[in-house]
Amino acid sequence: MSELTTDEARKRLAVSPQHIRGLLRAGKLDGRQLPSGVWLVDADSLERRIAISTGPGRNWSALSSWAILGELSGEPNLVTVSDRTRARVRERIRLNTAEEIARRVADRTTVTRYDADDSFHTVAEMVPTGATALEVLDTDLSPQHSTLEGYVSAALMQEFIREHMLLPDRQGFIEVYEDPGLFLGRDNAPVAVVAADLARSTATRERSAGIRALEEMRQRWLATHTK
Repeated sequence: MSELTTDEARKRLAVSPQHIRGLLRAGKLDGRQLPSGVWLVDADSLERRIAISTGPGRNWSALSSWAILGELSGEPNLVTVSDRTRARVRERIRLNTAEEIARRVADRTTVTRYDADDSFHTVAEMVPTGATALEVLDTDLSPQHSTLEGYVSAALMQEFIREHMLLPDRQGFIEVYEDPGLFLGRDNAPVAVVAADLARSTATRERSAGIRALEEMRQRWLATHTK
């Protein structure tokens, strides 16, 4: 396991030390706090953060982000939004590339890595996404099992963690995404969500495949949504 100081991490992200500490406290960066109060940042977590933070502009709100991914998935009613928000969401799809969309929607959910005694039994009760749900995307990548990724309802999260005896572990086999209540009972997350989650990967081929799949969805959407 490789770790960095907060000073090294903030230079890599080009942000202030306070911003790095805020990311650590919010769980958006993995790290550990020493008894002295000093933070150490997990290097892999920092690389994932860099992958979704490159570029100008703030990330979009969770509601707008889910609405955008619903539109691109062909599920415009995935979340309920006002007509004004719907118009803004559609304008963002028109004006932003898939890479920009993937970056701007990355903070819509919380992702935590866990260790589990029976990883495959655990993931069977999650809604697969990212590299665990590659079969829903038109990609030449092989199914990946180095990490198992899936959504769990936020309302059931603590019960799920207890039932499966999950322990937070930065090197764990399971990545749990917090589902705000959209995916319960589904076989997989919506296709654009799978692609956006794949685009969070630090593996170049996976990230590229996720962005490519999102752009293909965007082009299909543009072909059927003209002003």
